[in-house]
Amino acid sequence: MSGSGRLRGTTVLLAIGLLISSATGANTVGDGDGGGLRRKRTTDEKQQQHRRLTEADGVEQQLASRFFLPSKAQAELDEIDMRELIYLMNATMNLEMSMSFIVTLAPTPAPTVSTDAPSLSTMPTLTNCDNPGTCQNRLKDQIYAVSERMGTTAALDDPSSPQSQARDWIVEECDAVIPIDPCTASQLVLNEQRYGLAVMYFGLGGDSWNKGANPGQDAAAGPGQWMSGLNYCEWGPGISSTDGSLKLLVCDEQGNVLNLNLQSNNMVGQIPPEIGVFFAMTSYISFFNAQTGPIPTTLGYILPLETFDVERAFLFYKNQISGTIPPEIGNLNKLTWIDCEDNQIVGTIPEEFYSNTELEEVILKSNSITGTISDTIADLSKLGTFWVSFNQLSGTIPTTFGSLANLVELELQSNRLTGNIPTQFGTMGSIEFLSIESNLVVGTIPKELFGTNLGGLRILYLNDNQLTGTIPSNYGSSPRLKDLWLNDNMLSGTLPIISEGEFLFLEELLINNNDITGVVDESVCLVRNNTIPGGQLGVFHADCQPPPDGGQPQIQCSCCTACFV
Repeated sequence: MSGSGRLRGTTVLLAIGLLISSATGANTVGDGDGGGLRRKRTTDEKQQQHRRLTEADGVEQQLASRFFLPSKAQAELDEIDMRELIYLMNATMNLEMSMSFIVTLAPTPAPTVSTDAPSLSTMPTLTNCDNPGTCQNRLKDQIYAVSERMGTTAALDDPSSPQSQARDWIVEECDAVIPIDPCTASQLVLNEQRYGLAVMYFGLGGDSWNKGANPGQDAAAGPGQWMSGLNYCEWGPGISSTDGSLKLLVCDEQGNVLNLNLQSNNMVGQIPPEIGVFFAMTSYISFFNAQTGPIPTTLGYILPLETFDVERAFLFYKNQISGTIPPEIGNLNKLTWIDCEDNQIVGTIPEEFYSNTELEEVILKSNSITGTISDTIADLSKLGTFWVSFNQLSGTIPTTFGSLANLVELELQSNRLTGNIPTQFGTMGSIEFLSIESNLVVGTIPKELFGTNLGGLRILYLNDNQLTGTIPSNYGSSPRLKDLWLNDNMLSGTLPIISEGEFLFLEELLINNNDITGVVDESVCLVRNNTIPGGQLGVFHADCQPPPDGGQPQIQCSCCTACFV
């Protein structure tokens, strides 16, 4: 049986390439060099290492014929004592987070590392990996090391946990016709990912999935079913989406998990922390499921993650995700899209969140998020969509929104925001949709919201606040404005007249439930959609209903479509 976690190749080079390049740049360790990560080896040592790496040559020939064995990359591996490198990294660097996907060896006390060049005598004794018992022990040690990084070691003691079930499943592959390889350094990272996928399967009700289910974990199952004996890159069945045909699981050319497209797949349960082992993943899409629990902090380990669009997303809207947004999400410096809409997220938006300066779309609406919006929102200069409506956000609206030249959609409605509408909104030259309705905003309506400076503005919802003063006289000068909702405030004065050629695209104008008085000017009535030549205005609400006890209406309007008292 073959698996993605057992091929000699270049995966470890992907994981530690930067470290190797820096360690080998000009620092081959000589006498007294003091602990570099690489040293020159004698011809005998190289031959000895080569014998160790090829002791299971018969098995590897079968794997190479079925999968891939890049000759150039293999030559690079032959020049590096990979086991020694991983061992020393574990002993001397304590697995820094940025390298946390490197698998440690068995969790035994690390030997003392002297200032002299490390010798092969400091390495753990290599055992015969043809022995199934040795294979199982090594896999268990590797899984334990993964669990230490993911914070799930206690779960290994619970036979019903996804981690325990995944461990028991993967160690059985030691007895396969083509057994899993727990010894070759280039396979360690792939073994981790195979284990991580198994944890996800058991933790998210894999037997009941709409796509990819493999009840009973039949090792002979064909492509498109998880938990088979195949390379895990063949586990992903084809799925349909609005963007065309996708695969549920996609790998890169080295065999690393690249995309997980799990939307609408009847997934139930918590996203396990082991998602952090997919260090090369760029998208995780799992909307329309029933995932619960918090967002794993280990998400911060997936440094290439670009969105939370089919290729660049972390999308898990319409689930039951709870807990807070972890600060570790600030590590995802390639993140461009995050969509957590319609979950049960609480707490604040951490300051670290605004460190993701590649963000283009942020959708956090319909949760229970509290706290304020940071002034550092200005750091997200590429931001085009920011939806945080239907939460419990408070405080004032940052004036720094005005620096976001690419912002197209800003949804702040249905929160507890206070203070004034920033005049700086008038500099958001790309804005098309702006809503701050149903908050506690006070003050007057800035004249900067209208005019050619916001030439693309189509939707402006300012209703249901505590706005005072008059409607700006230039309110008709927005060339593309379609909806203008000013109802349910404390506005006063009269409705300003408009000039010929203004409000050509206006479809909805709501000014009811205010203190506006007087007569609606004929210039406004001329843009109604029932006049000749007429305009587009089809919904026009005002306080034009006479009071129940008689008397004149607050506003006299001959062209309104609905009148209120």
